[in-house]
Amino acid sequence: RGAKELMALPAEEWTFFDGPPLAVSIAAPGEPGSLVEGLGDGTLELPGRYLFYCAIPTGLEPARFFELSAQSGGPVVIDGVPPHYTKGMVAELIVE
Repeated sequence: RGAKELMALPAEEWTFFDGPPLAVSIAAPGEPGSLVEGLGDGTLELPGRYLFYCAIPTGLEPARFFELSAQSGGPVVIDGVPPHYTKGMVAELIVE
């Protein structure tokens, strides 16, 4: 299955996460991303398929996202507001 098909599965069927993320990067629209400290450095050392997706709620202003993220200390989830990956913001990379 491809990245978009995997992300379309209900969350309880997500069996593709195996351990902590290799990296978490956050970027405002049009800006370069920056890695979140303590959540991996983005190094892809092992062969395999890697999934990239955006879990930021759709339509949330960047400043508000950063504010909520700092308050929660984790993912920002807003009931009734779908994350970007539901709109197709997913990709995969194969390392051989």
